[in-house]
Amino acid sequence: MGYISIIIMIFLSLLTYVFYYYHQLNLLIILLIILSTLPFYFRYEQRKPRAREIVVLAIYIALCVSSRVLFMLTPSFKPMAALIIIAGLVFGKEFGFLCGSLSAVVSNIFFGQGPWTPYQMVSLALIGFISGCFGNYKQSKLFLVVIGLFSGVFYSLVMDIWGVLSVDQIFLLSRYIAMIISSLPTTLIYCVSNILFLIILTPTMIRKLERVKIKYEF
Repeated sequence: MGYISIIIMIFLSLLTYVFYYYHQLNLLIILLIILSTLPFYFRYEQRKPRAREIVVLAIYIALCVSSRVLFMLTPSFKPMAALIIIAGLVFGKEFGFLCGSLSAVVSNIFFGQGPWTPYQMVSLALIGFISGCFGNYKQSKLFLVVIGLFSGVFYSLVMDIWGVLSVDQIFLLSRYIAMIISSLPTTLIYCVSNILFLIILTPTMIRKLERVKIKYEF
């Protein structure tokens, strides 16, 4: 079900320019918010998670949002993506997916909602989901560097799609390539930020979160 939700989210994000043209962006954002929680709802029906699991997810999302707000004065240099990666590595794909998508929309309460929100939701949700596929490598510094680099580039590539469509709702490959080139400094900051925060935070965060998993029997 998580894979199905990802496919649908990507499809809807590619159609954002249609919603933008007809001024229905709020509807799109609401649909994506609902869609991003579908895997959790389905698992809720299947295994009936305890309230403590929901609380842990809510607290971790609040931590991610707070980390973005605290670094408000340093654009593009924030620990939120690193925390989402750690969430996926420790708690798995579903947790990483939900943490990424919901952290994006909740944090934009402070930074502003807009047509860029679905793209942030999709990119961060996929970063959390992909990280959850490599939980066995969470102790490897080399892997942390690779996933940090990948996440920075991936996030920038997804957001550049919105950058192209925001001009006149038309996607042009030449314009997209130009956008990628012009955003290279920002992409570099994303990558450095992710790698730095992953190396600093991962050892301590993993120890503490593993205790949470044992205590609450995740």
